[in-house]
Amino acid sequence: MELRSSIFATTALVATAGIAAADVTLGGGAVAGLKSTGAGDAFLHYEIDIEIKAAGETDSGLSFGASLDIDEGATAGRDPEIFVSGAFGTVTLGEVDIATDGLGLPDLGFDGIGMDDDVEALRNAGAADVTYAHSIAGISLTLSYGVGGTTVVDANEGDFGILLGYKFDAFSIEAGVARDDATGNRGMGVELGYSANGISASALWAQQDPAAGAETSGYGLNIGYTIDALTVSASNGDTDVAGDAEDYGIGFSYNLGGGLRVVGAVGSVDNADVWDLGLTMSF
Repeated sequence: MELRSSIFATTALVATAGIAAADVTLGGGAVAGLKSTGAGDAFLHYEIDIEIKAAGETDSGLSFGASLDIDEGATAGRDPEIFVSGAFGTVTLGEVDIATDGLGLPDLGFDGIGMDDDVEALRNAGAADVTYAHSIAGISLTLSYGVGGTTVVDANEGDFGILLGYKFDAFSIEAGVARDDATGNRGMGVELGYSANGISASALWAQQDPAAGAETSGYGLNIGYTIDALTVSASNGDTDVAGDAEDYGIGFSYNLGGGLRVVGAVGSVDNADVWDLGLTMSF
């Protein structure tokens, strides 16, 4: 028994010796509550998001790692990503977002009532599986590219996006453009932001420029105010897409502490009266 225990102990020591240099973290969040989309009765909605991240560092200071985002609920996914980071910036491979996806507006509600969807849909074109990001002295740059993951022609091959940003004091500005290589469609947008003294505000303009057909554009505005544990916010958005109606709403978030919040919103999205009320959790 002593020899067997010694073998097990030695095996465990060898196995964990290689892990000691790595940093493995487990985090995530969850949402749960009632939603109404304006069609039919209100319903229960919940999602669980668990993120597993492993990271290490070379002797020369080069960081590397991988992450897996496990989503369960109404939307499910895995979102595997691998990254290498250093003084040159960060290169990420996997199920990444196109660069212009960094432009956006805060949605309202614990799960989002969709206030931001119509205008944000105009800013993107194509997809990506590689991104490069770097920032220095308030200036940020994000590039995205579609390499493709098969031996045959991939629909996302050649898709390209770029996002430039600058932050100074309480103000920020970002602008980007993306192109779908297969269709020739382009998406672009500009976002302005402000955050200070409990006040936050953002404005987004976006445009979709298809290779064939007319251009469409839209805007979105959001303003919020935080006092102690309570944040209230309001949003408005509209596009010139045929059949699209103006969207507006108001929401709140109350921080109970420890990563738990009560969040809700009510508004009108595409001429439908929508609302949600529930909990958000971060771990």
